[in-house]
Amino acid sequence: LLRQPTDTFGGNSGDVQVKPRPTVLVNQDMEAMEEEALRRKLKYFFMSPCDKYHLLKIIIVTVQLVLFGLSNQMVVTFKEENTAAFKHLFLKGFQDNLPQAVHTQKDIYSHIHFAIEQYLALPQISLGRYAYVLGASANNSALSLCQRYFRKGTIDPVNDTFDIDPHVMTVLIILIKFFCVFVSRLINVTIDFQLKAINIQTIINNEIPDCYTFAITVNYPLFCFYLMNRPQSS
Repeated sequence: LLRQPTDTFGGNSGDVQVKPRPTVLVNQDMEAMEEEALRRKLKYFFMSPCDKYHLLKIIIVTVQLVLFGLSNQMVVTFKEENTAAFKHLFLKGFQDNLPQAVHTQKDIYSHIHFAIEQYLALPQISLGRYAYVLGASANNSALSLCQRYFRKGTIDPVNDTFDIDPHVMTVLIILIKFFCVFVSRLINVTIDFQLKAINIQTIINNEIPDCYTFAITVNYPLFCFYLMNRPQSS
């Protein structure tokens, strides 16, 4: 008689019997997996930037910063160039690095009329392309002329006396050709207007041209004058 061989567990070799793994072994495997996961996290944490691909991130961020800086530089350059152009256009006798001043009543009227005439003739005399902004001034027109002065006041240098009412009056001049400046009580005269311009130089750097609105104030305070330019990007 031939006997069929049996396995070590007492069953036939054709039968497959699987005993469950002990709980201790399962817990050890889970701890090993958690330990390996923690080891990987610690390894990634202490990696160098190159190992963690941070070098690529640094390059991308650096390129973005460079492009942003170039864009801002073009904005600043455009503003400075136009400010210099406006000073030469609207300030009579303007010279770089020299103080600007008027010393006679005739000079006040002459400089004010010069700025207004230059503004009206801007499309014919300027190299850059500018557009007027209508309705931007206080009188709902393209340009406004205002003067600020003390309401009342007398000055007597002979007797070293003066009588000044500190209340300040602001007058919007409508008829520009026939205005009168209160020289003895004058604080300042201002000319306000806005101009639009497009910076097409950005096309060289493959960027969309920027549109700007320049808010310009020509200020004639007592004994001196200057120009303020506040560009607004759009």
